[in-house]
Amino acid sequence: MRVVDVTAEFDRFAMATTDMPAEQRIAAFEREIGPIADGFYSRGRRPDDYDLRVLDTLRSYPGRRDGVLAISRDFSRLFASARQKFQSQFGPVSSTHPVYLLDSMGELDGGTRELRSGATLLFGADVIAEVHAGKDMTPFFYHELFHVYHDARVASCFAIYCSLWAEGLATYAVSRLAPDTDDDGLILNLPRPIRPAVEANRAAAVCAVAARLDSTSDEDFNGLFQGDVRLPGFPSRMGYYVGYLVASDIGRTRDLHALARMSMQDARPLIDEALARMATCPEATAEARERSRTHRISG
Repeated sequence: MRVVDVTAEFDRFAMATTDMPAEQRIAAFEREIGPIADGFYSRGRRPDDYDLRVLDTLRSYPGRRDGVLAISRDFSRLFASARQKFQSQFGPVSSTHPVYLLDSMGELDGGTRELRSGATLLFGADVIAEVHAGKDMTPFFYHELFHVYHDARVASCFAIYCSLWAEGLATYAVSRLAPDTDDDGLILNLPRPIRPAVEANRAAAVCAVAARLDSTSDEDFNGLFQGDVRLPGFPSRMGYYVGYLVASDIGRTRDLHALARMSMQDARPLIDEALARMATCPEATAEARERSRTHRISG
């Protein structure tokens, strides 16, 4: 997992073009920065708002610069340390693509994106500086490393139940690897604390998730897993916490490593059963019971 830090290239461009007219600056950005980081900055990734996103990012960069560069200075050392600890528990974690550290233009702190060469692990120094600076970043790195380790199990599944399992299990894995981690470290306080908002009416939240398990719509995914939107009446990124509850429930009787190796076919009835233990959701009960029966017959 070779780390490629492109924050210096971005920094040089942003600071050298501050007086350039907007139209020329956008064209120069597309020409000079667009190809780096395997095309992360290419227009093709954001065709609708590319010009506005580039200009807003570059104009705000001087005020964010110190934070981004501070993350860049320490990133490789901190990531290598977390990776070594993670591998002591799970064995080697590798990737055929570099791991990029970049200014993500506000897109992410960490995660996998489809770039020109395929699925690639990225870390956004800008968002890390905003939400993780001054904190122990080991749990955050564990979360992303677990995804690299686990992604092959869920890569071809785009239904909500697969995202629920992937994100919930990654969060649960962090809680097991670093048991003293609080909700900040589990990333369950962004954009606002998720746990208390869900626990205020857990049954309704669980049933809202259960009703969407087979959905593949962007609206449902964004409402459950994106920080800038939410399902009406529920907190943003609720899927992370409900998924964590599911994984924790299943983990009471199963080893973490066994859960990480489990296929989605085997995980699905366990997800249904865990949700059913948390809340009675009439619309989901019959379907879940039938899936569980079919799984026992076939498996």
